[in-house]
Amino acid sequence: MQLEIPSYIRTLSPYVPGKPIDETQREFKLKKVVKLASNENPLGSGPKAIAAVKKALAEQNRYPDASAYRLKQALSKHLSVGSGELVIGNGSNEIIDLLIRAFSVPGDRIVTSFGAFVAYAVCAQVHGVENVSIPCGSDLRFNPSDALQAIRNDARVRFVFLANPNNPTGTYVAESELRSFLKSLQAIRGGSVLAVLDSAYTEYVTAKDLPDPMKLYREFQNVVVLRTFSKIHGLAGYRVGYGVMRPELAQVLEKIRMPFNVSALGLVAAEAALSDGAFVKRARKANQLGMKQWEKALKEMSVPYWPSQGNFILIDAKEGFGLPGGEVFQACLRKGVIFRPVANYGLPHALRISIGTDAENRLGIRALRELKAHV
Repeated sequence: MQLEIPSYIRTLSPYVPGKPIDETQREFKLKKVVKLASNENPLGSGPKAIAAVKKALAEQNRYPDASAYRLKQALSKHLSVGSGELVIGNGSNEIIDLLIRAFSVPGDRIVTSFGAFVAYAVCAQVHGVENVSIPCGSDLRFNPSDALQAIRNDARVRFVFLANPNNPTGTYVAESELRSFLKSLQAIRGGSVLAVLDSAYTEYVTAKDLPDPMKLYREFQNVVVLRTFSKIHGLAGYRVGYGVMRPELAQVLEKIRMPFNVSALGLVAAEAALSDGAFVKRARKANQLGMKQWEKALKEMSVPYWPSQGNFILIDAKEGFGLPGGEVFQACLRKGVIFRPVANYGLPHALRISIGTDAENRLGIRALRELKAHV
C-alpha cells in the first residue's frame, strides 16, 4: 500500500530524547550509570506530590477530570489569573503543538533563535509551518532586533517563540531588552503576532534582570506564557504543563486538545506539587550548589562554558577537549555517565550537562577529568 505523505512530514527529523539509563547499562554492561542529560530534578518528586499519587492509586479505574478543574483552581490562585486563561497540557510541549495547530496554516511561519528548543521547529514542521531561525553571536543569545526585522518583513509569521532562559544554552534576554522587544512586536500588524515566552526553567533563575514572565503577560496582550511541572517540581514522568493566555485563545485550544490529555495521577501530583514550596526551595538551593560545583571544576579543567540560568550548563567540548560534543558524550557513556550532545541544535562542538546531586556531579566531573588526561 502506498500513501501520499506530505513533504514536510516525510523530511521531518523527530525530537531526540536523552539516552535512557537502562539502555546504557545494557549497551556497555554497566551496573552504575548516572544520567545528567535531560534536565530532570535529581532530588526526585516532592513529598506532597508522592503522597497525593499514593492516595489516588486506588481510583485509577476512573477517567481523569477532563476539565482539570482542581489543578486550574490551584494555578489560578497561585498565579492570580482566571481559570479561563489556563490550558493544561501533556507537558508544555503539547501547548506548543496546540498553539501552532490552532492559529496557523501550512505555509505560515514561526520565528525562533538559533539554538532554541528544537520542539518549536518540530511542532511547526508537523503542521507544514516553516521555522525561521534568527542567527546569534558567540554568546548564543536571542537577537531581538533581527527577530523584529524578520517579523516585519514577512506577513506569514504567526509566532515568535522565546525560551527565557533558553534550553540548551542557559542564556537569557534581560528585562529591559525583552520589554522593548515586546513593545515593538505589539505594534506590528495590530499585535497579531503572538510572543510565546517559554518559562520552563523560571524557578531556577538567579539573575536579577531576568523578567518575571507573568508580569510581561499582564502588560502585553499578545504574550502567551508556557510553564511546566517537569523541571523543578520533579514530575517529568507525569507529563503536566500549562499555558497562560487570553481567554479567547484558551477557548480555541480547549476545542482541539484531546480529551483526558493529562492522566489522573498527573493532575493530582501537579496540584500537590504546587503547594510544596519547601521542596521547590530545596531543589533551587541544590541546583545553585551544583552549578557552582560544575563551574569550579570546568574552570580548573580549562573547559569553556556558557553561564546558565537553568538547571544545566552548556560546555564547549571542542575547545575544552579537542573533540566534538558527540565524541565526548560517547567517551563518557563508557564510563557510565550520560551527558547530552546538542548537534541537533546546530551546536556539534558543545555538550549539555544537567545539574545532578553532589554525588552525581562528582562522577560526571571525574569522567571529564579522566578524558581530559588522555586527550
